Amino acid sequence: MSPLRSLRLIVAALPDGGRRRLGVLALATIAGGLFEFALLAALVMLIRRWLDGGGAEGAALLFVAAALAAGAIRFALLVLTQRLAFDTGHRLIVAVQRRVLARDWPTHVAARTSGPLAAIDFAEQWLFSALLPLLQAAGALVLAVGILAGLLWLDAPAALAAAGVLSLLFVASNLLVRGRLRRAGDELGDGFENRIAAVQEHVGAMRELILGGARGQAAERFRRIDARLADARTALLTAQGVPRILVESLGLVVLALVAWWLAGREGGLAAALPTLAALGLGAQRLLPLLQQVNQSYNALASTGAIQERMAALLAEPDLDLSPPPPALPFATEIRLEDVTFRYPGRDEPALAGIDLLIRRGERIALAGPNGSGKSTLADLVMGLLQPSHGQVLIDGTPLSRDLTPAWQRNVAHVPQSPFVADTTLLANIAFMDPSPDTRRVLDAVRLAGLDELVAMLPDGLATRVGDRGQLLSGGQRQRLALARALYRPAPLLVLDEATSALDPGSEAHVLSALDGLQERGTTILLIAHRDTMMAGCDRVVRLKSGRLA
Repeated sequence: MSPLRSLRLIVAALPDGGRRRLGVLALATIAGGLFEFALLAALVMLIRRWLDGGGAEGAALLFVAAALAAGAIRFALLVLTQRLAFDTGHRLIVAVQRRVLARDWPTHVAARTSGPLAAIDFAEQWLFSALLPLLQAAGALVLAVGILAGLLWLDAPAALAAAGVLSLLFVASNLLVRGRLRRAGDELGDGFENRIAAVQEHVGAMRELILGGARGQAAERFRRIDARLADARTALLTAQGVPRILVESLGLVVLALVAWWLAGREGGLAAALPTLAALGLGAQRLLPLLQQVNQSYNALASTGAIQERMAALLAEPDLDLSPPPPALPFATEIRLEDVTFRYPGRDEPALAGIDLLIRRGERIALAGPNGSGKSTLADLVMGLLQPSHGQVLIDGTPLSRDLTPAWQRNVAHVPQSPFVADTTLLANIAFMDPSPDTRRVLDAVRLAGLDELVAMLPDGLATRVGDRGQLLSGGQRQRLALARALYRPAPLLVLDEATSALDPGSEAHVLSALDGLQERGTTILLIAHRDTMMAGCDRVVRLKSGRLA
């Protein structure tokens, strides 16, 4: 993907408000260029009045007014640029997260877990290293054109000579560092994602690192990853600074040569004084602007890899924020007809030729050895996966991709390894509910067998459970996940080894809760290995090697 195409994709992801702000900034920048031209013209007029011995009061007032106006517009440009840049960065980060949340289940599972976190780092890196310099460069370029126009109006040969030599210096210095900038940018893109992945691995595998005595090896591996990232940043900043140093050093020599040439023309130094003054002021204002343009070019070259990754993510489908559809009617049955499912990149299907009927209100256990396809079958029933062949029907209606969101409003799920947020018990049970219903929370707590734990805690439901629920036991985390599923009344409850960490007494409590749910008409599909969990089921569906046994 070319840099310009990736940049267009990123800009296209911005809401209309961001593009309107960009237009306001462009108008202010053009006004700034005009005032820079006026400032040079006023300076030349002032110096000529002084040299002619005439009254310079009017010219002085004009120069002061032009200087103040140019300064005011520069300040306005600074404010507008910063606001637009950070507002754009905010909108991009939100847009990235919306696309991550919009991914379907197979895409989510296949993606590297550090990718979404790295995407936020990429957005911030792109903001500071590319977008902000780019906006500043756009303003600087217009201001530079205004200054250059003033110099050309004053003395075209001198202005063209100085501008030509400075342009050659910029081009030569950029050619010198272009390859290094691109390599450093690629290394930065990989480095951010690898560093986040390493931290995630350390946090998730801390128990194994402690027991295996491998914390030293983990620290050394992280040191190597971060050292490569630091080397890439050093190389990047060094390469970006080379053109500035060359132009600043040799630019002074160029200006001195132009001054010497002007002084040697007819009229001598006195006649050249207005031009020299204008060139001096122009150079004082022009060189930083040209350096800004150059730095922006280098930044875009060095952040190409990051920009491409962001553009690729922003090219994914956006999250649909329209109100959720009403639940798909589910009155009689779920039917799987000749269902086959094959995971991408796999030769053998995970499921093949499955014909299964699940009646409303039934409790069905899925049993079989590990890898037999139980969880895949449950994911197909929940609409997380689409069959490679065959179809899933709800009351005779094929479960298409378009109907899946409506069907999933009927589904509550309890995973074997539940996600627990670092917040309170209440917030974990009423997950993502902005206005939790306390009565429903308490009912779910009672049905899941968490009421004794809540009663023992000094803060009750307001107790924080720690990162990933580390202040709870494995069984308590599973019961919390069950309470979360029960809080959301749904006609289909799917449990994936949801009692594997429970003691016999807690498991009996859960079984009693399932009996009560089934009496109310809830359809229950559970994946289980324990005979006690299968004993209360209406049927046990056994799988072997992806087929019904």
